[in-house]
Amino acid sequence: MNFRGLVPEEAWADLVQRGQRRQYRRGAVLLGQGETATAVIALTDGIVKVAQSARSGERVPLALRGAGEVLGEMGALLDHRRSATVTAVTACTGYVLPAHAFRGYLARHRLEGAVYRLAVERMQENENLHAALIRLSPRARVARVVGHLAAEVGTPDADGAVSVQLGMDREELAVMAAMSRSSVMAVLRDFHATGVLTLGRGRLVVNDSVALAELSEE
Repeated sequence: MNFRGLVPEEAWADLVQRGQRRQYRRGAVLLGQGETATAVIALTDGIVKVAQSARSGERVPLALRGAGEVLGEMGALLDHRRSATVTAVTACTGYVLPAHAFRGYLARHRLEGAVYRLAVERMQENENLHAALIRLSPRARVARVVGHLAAEVGTPDADGAVSVQLGMDREELAVMAAMSRSSVMAVLRDFHATGVLTLGRGRLVVNDSVALAELSEE
């Protein structure tokens, strides 16, 4: 579920109409951790990566987000600094709206509750994912993370395969799975060999979603 799927179509159209259209090249930073939350971005095309810098200096990927998302909304609502950095995984198009205008937009359409509900659901989803990783086997950990990313930004084709533009290297994927890079690669190669998924540069294709789901419960 994303913001667009949560609100009426006319409310989404109103948001886009009120924003200033911006295009972002691959690798561009849309929002920076620690910045003042002066605006939000309604993403209409492309995929972005949300990552957080830990005190150790390690960059921890949190999520991938696609078209239909609103980025930076909680900082704008709570008047907090950005808690994470958002980077374009692919070329993106977004509509930028000042924070005060976004708050007014939510009030007009009575969407404050929807925004907070989406935030809570996302928080619970991430907590459940991380809690599960503690008890799962390495194969199940990788399957769970890949399935999570496919659900967020996967693009299905006519044959039922789901293509996922990762926008992260194997090291970042390993951080998400709470594993070493070599362990993650060993599992991914095994999944590739058995046809569950196909590995590509910066992307993967889930060929068998049912098998992946079964693997995630091992």
